[in-house]
Amino acid sequence: MPRWLAKNRPMSKTTTWYKILNGTYDMRSEPVQGLDPISRWLIATRSVVFVMTINSVIIGGLLYLIHSGFHYSFVFPFVLVLLGLVLAHAASNLLNDYWDAKHGIDTSEGYFRPAYMPHPSLSGMMKPKTLLTLGVVHVIGMIAIASYLVFLRGPLVLLFAGLGVLFLTTYAGGPKPLKRIGLGEPAVFVVWGPLMVGGTYFVLSGAYPLWVVIASIPYAVSVTTVLFGKHIDKIDYDSKLGVKTVPVILGEAMTKKVLESLIIIAYVTVVGLVLTRFLPIWSLVSLLAFPRANVLFRVLSKPKPTEAPPGAIMWPIWYLGFVFNHNRRFGALYVLGLIISVILPVYV
Repeated sequence: MPRWLAKNRPMSKTTTWYKILNGTYDMRSEPVQGLDPISRWLIATRSVVFVMTINSVIIGGLLYLIHSGFHYSFVFPFVLVLLGLVLAHAASNLLNDYWDAKHGIDTSEGYFRPAYMPHPSLSGMMKPKTLLTLGVVHVIGMIAIASYLVFLRGPLVLLFAGLGVLFLTTYAGGPKPLKRIGLGEPAVFVVWGPLMVGGTYFVLSGAYPLWVVIASIPYAVSVTTVLFGKHIDKIDYDSKLGVKTVPVILGEAMTKKVLESLIIIAYVTVVGLVLTRFLPIWSLVSLLAFPRANVLFRVLSKPKPTEAPPGAIMWPIWYLGFVFNHNRRFGALYVLGLIISVILPVYV
């Protein structure tokens, strides 16, 4: 096949799914109107960031295995928790887009969301009512799973589920959305740490020990930095719209320092968990992600480019890409260290 013909050949569905999940989908080369239903769902739910939820659930499961060992009764509730929390994450993203469009944020002139990722309703993929309905369907699925887990583990599951729904609905919705009053970033830390990691451990064990909450901190901090990166990219737009994210409140220079400090805290916490024998020594594998953190620090030390660099797909996203790349590397290595710890638990 001639190269020019292969170059212009439409991507297969599986290739498109991979690109969406990997964050390399370019809506300029393949408009959303021609995508298959699964691709549209993957874009609408922002599935590229599901890895953060999956990692939190896996971390909670691995902490349980380190403490209790493996047995087959672990598998079914673990899979249910994983499915339920992915549904919750998807619902949060869908409803976030619905409320932002309804509140006029994503529809404001010059707002950059549609420039880097297709908005489900503004791009023409679906009507606003369909977007809301899809979000509600995901919430119903999450509630159904939570109801079974209540039957399996007891009424305290309702506390975790209830807090999750509270953060889900108030992050972008309600009269005072958390993201508009500087509480979006703290909410992300709580959800992806104590709630997801700790909640997974509780469902599997019936206990909620302090050491598990502490062990959730490194990854919870790393996920929180992703939101910091996103909101630094949006700082000018959010300021004009009165959306008071933490970067808007602190200013760009101070926020960058806080972001760097949070990343250092994640690594220091891992070392502390190993030295205090809360976690096996293999957790130190996550320190191998630090070179990627160093790249991020160099990027944060410079102003954002005024124009899209060559090959940029998600411009005007800039800092977020580097923060997210670090999060993926750090999360993968933290999980790897815990997997080794399950197989060979060696402590200092």
